[in-house]
Parts: sequence; C-alpha cells; structure tokens
Amino acid sequence: MTRWILSACFFALTAAPVAASDVRLDAYRNPKNESFRNINQLYLDGVKSGLMAYNARIKSQGGQPAFCMPDNLAMSIEQAEEIMLRRADKSSAKGDMPVSILLLSGLRDTFPCEKSDSR
Repeated sequence: MTRWILSACFFALTAAPVAASDVRLDAYRNPKNESFRNINQLYLDGVKSGLMAYNARIKSQGGQPAFCMPDNLAMSIEQAEEIMLRRADKSSAKGDMPVSILLLSGLRDTFPCEKSDSR
C-alpha cells in the first residue's frame, strides 16, 4: 500500500507542470522580496547538492569528474553563491542564464581536476 502511495505521489509530481524549472541570473540577483531571495538560495543549495552527488557518483564509477573539490571541504550556500556569481561576472553572463549552469562552470573553474594522460 505504501509503495502504491509513493508511486502515485511521484507520478503526480512529475506530471504536474513546473512553474519555475530553473532560476535565471536576473531573478537570482534581483529577487522580488525576501521570500524569493530565500527560495533562490534553497534552489542554489539543491543544485549544489545535486552536482556534488552526481560528481561523486561519476568518480566512484571510475569516470572523469567535472570538478575536484578537496575531500575535507564542506561547501556552504554562501560559498556556492560566491562561486556562481564570480563565474557570472567573469563570463559576462546574460540575465537569462540559468544559475545551475553558472554554478557548474564556476565549480569547474574553482576546483579543476588534473588531466590524466591515458593516450
């Protein structure tokens, strides 16, 4: 029964239209109010966690990770925001650029991986 309920909830969530599927740079930098600022930070924190989890999964399977953070670093949302905004400024990103893309690119710049020559 529980499995059926979870399946139904998952289906409902995936079938429902998403109002804000991605936060854009302008909306992040210029939130309408404090609530939107908090939502934007929660969104960025989720993106950060997702990127880190995916990166760890790739690395654990022997693949080339997108970025190589030190193992002892616990990145705060403030640090992620700083990395994302620094990348936006460095690349003169347009206001419609997704913050998720900027964060990934910023993490790659901030924590580059050593290239392995397997040729």
